[in-house]
Amino acid sequence: MIIMLCWLYSTPFTLLPFFEVWGRFVPEGFLTSCTFDYITEDSSTRFFVATIFFTSYCIPMSLIIFFYSRIVGQVWKHEQLLKEQAKKMNVESLRSSKDQSEQSAEIRIAKVAIGIVALFVVSWTPYAIVALTCTFGNRAIITPVVSMIPACTCKTVACVDPWVYAINHPRFRLELQKRMPWFCIHEEEPKSDATSVSNGTSPTTPS
Repeated sequence: MIIMLCWLYSTPFTLLPFFEVWGRFVPEGFLTSCTFDYITEDSSTRFFVATIFFTSYCIPMSLIIFFYSRIVGQVWKHEQLLKEQAKKMNVESLRSSKDQSEQSAEIRIAKVAIGIVALFVVSWTPYAIVALTCTFGNRAIITPVVSMIPACTCKTVACVDPWVYAINHPRFRLELQKRMPWFCIHEEEPKSDATSVSNGTSPTTPS
């Protein structure tokens, strides 16, 4: 249902410019790609740019920052509670070896959250700046080279995004460590696998 809502939310900004009902798609920069029209000087284009800026940049940015900051906040709050409890009990840590691995997973989740927010900002902020400047500001500074910057950042982030998720997955890191040891990843083997190997059994075979 959420995926369907996302498609319904984005469809008008794809179909309406495509059929030139509201806005239109035009070549950008070096004419190697296209984007929505933010160059035409009329009220309809200005209204379209203002609407797409609010619905496709401001709202997603607000939601991403809100939800991912909640994730980071919960991880930080959990860590603080454990530290306070350990201090009251005069121990260094309340975590067992299993809890330590869970802590590592929590830290990775927080890192991914921060990375995703940063990538969204890097990806779409140049588009917002260029489109708003050309529509409501001094369009003389938007040269073909400048107008290509947003296209390049979006394509670059589209390539980097999957890497951010993958590089934080333990098994992907293990495989990368085996194939490219010069990356100095130093990922530890899962405890269950290490125990099974030391007992001479397979992780999926009962001992």
